[in-house]
Amino acid sequence: MKNLFLVFALAMLLVSCNKDHENNQGGIVIKGKILSGSKSTNSGSDNTLTLADAKKVLVFSNKYYELYDIVDGAFSVGGEPGTGIALIFLDANNRYIGNLSAQELNMLPLGSLTNGENTSIDLSTLTMVGTSVIPAHDPFGNEIVITEAEINSLKVLGGYYASIAKNIDADNDGIPDVLSKKQLVVYSKYARFSGKWGLNQTTPVLSDDAHAYINYSVDIDGGSGLTFSNGDIKLSGPDGDPYNDISTWGYRLNDDNAGFTSSFNRQAGAPAGAPWGTAFLPLKMGTYTLTLDGTRKYTLEYSNMDVKYNLVIISPTLHTNSDGKLTSITFEFKLPDGTVVNPSSILTDVMLQFSDNQMGRLFNSPTLDVSAGLPSFTFDTPFDMSKLFQIDIWYNDLLGNKYDIIWR
Repeated sequence: MKNLFLVFALAMLLVSCNKDHENNQGGIVIKGKILSGSKSTNSGSDNTLTLADAKKVLVFSNKYYELYDIVDGAFSVGGEPGTGIALIFLDANNRYIGNLSAQELNMLPLGSLTNGENTSIDLSTLTMVGTSVIPAHDPFGNEIVITEAEINSLKVLGGYYASIAKNIDADNDGIPDVLSKKQLVVYSKYARFSGKWGLNQTTPVLSDDAHAYINYSVDIDGGSGLTFSNGDIKLSGPDGDPYNDISTWGYRLNDDNAGFTSSFNRQAGAPAGAPWGTAFLPLKMGTYTLTLDGTRKYTLEYSNMDVKYNLVIISPTLHTNSDGKLTSITFEFKLPDGTVVNPSSILTDVMLQFSDNQMGRLFNSPTLDVSAGLPSFTFDTPFDMSKLFQIDIWYNDLLGNKYDIIWR
C-alpha cells in the first residue's frame, strides 16, 4: 500500500459535509473503459498489478468517498461540483493499482464546468504508465474549463501529494479505511496577513513578502467508525526527527455521525511587527502517528506543501454610501505572481468575517458562490463599519486545504 495515491483533502469547517457519503448527489458523471488485457509499463513502480486487474473505482474527494464497481471493463462514477476528486483503481481485494492522471495532474478539479452540475465526462479508453492511469480523452480544456496557469498551479500539488498516499490505509491492515468508515484525512490551514483593504477609489495595498506573516496548523478528520473519549487524541512525529511541541489546539465531534475534526499546531512567540501575538509554526513533511485513547495508533503521511502553490490572494475593495456605511465589496483573485485567475477553477466556499479590534465578531457572510467569478458581494442592509478592524476572507482549495486571507 505504500505507493497509493491520495488527494490531500479536508472536511471543510465552513460548511458541514458528510464524510461517509453513501449516495453522491452531484449530477456530474465521469465514465471510462478499460480494454481487455490492459497492462502497465510499471516504469519506476513496484506494483505488480495491471490495469486489467481493476474491479473497483474509489472516488475520493474533500467531501465524500464512494466505491464503484467496474463492470465488463466499464465504469460510471459521480462527481460533486466545486470539489477536486481522485479516481483510484483497486482490484477485487481492494489492493491499489493506480490513479487517474491527466496532464500529470492526479485529480479532476470540478470547479468550472461547461454544463455545470449536469456535465458528463467520457474519459474514453484508459492506459496505465507506472501507477498513472491515462485517459484517451483529456477533459481539461473540454468539459473542465481551466487555463494553463491554473493547471500548473494545481499540478505542483498533484505531484506533491503522491508522497502522502499511505493515508488511505492508516491502520495498516491492507484495506482502504473508508470501507469501514475509519478513514483519516490530513489537511493544512493557513492564515496569511495580506495588507490593507481597498476603500471606494483606493485600491488594496498588498503587504510585501517580508510582512506577509503566515500561521500554520494541521487538521485531521476521522470517519464515523473512529471514536475517542475525553479529548484523548494526540499527534506525534515525524518519524526520525520528532517535535516535542505539537499541541492539540482543539477538536469537535461532527454532526450526523460524521466523525470528528481535530486541530494541531506548534506555538511560538510571534516575530516583531507581526499582526498577532502567537506564531503557529509549520510542521515538516514526514510520517506522523495519531493516537486515540492512548493505545490505538494510526500512521499518517503529511506533506507540508509551500502555501504559494495554491495560494490565491483575494483582494477586497469596500464601497460605502453617502453615510459612510458599507454597501458592497468587490474582489480580485490573483496568484502571488499577479496572474488573474478564475476562482471557480481552483477554490471554493468563500466566506467573509468582520471583527473589531478585540476580535469580536461583527459579521459572518453566508458561503459565497464563486461559479460566476464572484465579482462582488452586496449587503442587504448598509453595514456600520465604524468598529471594523479586520476582514478575514476564508476559502478552501479544491484539494481541501483551508486559507484565511487577512486584511486590516
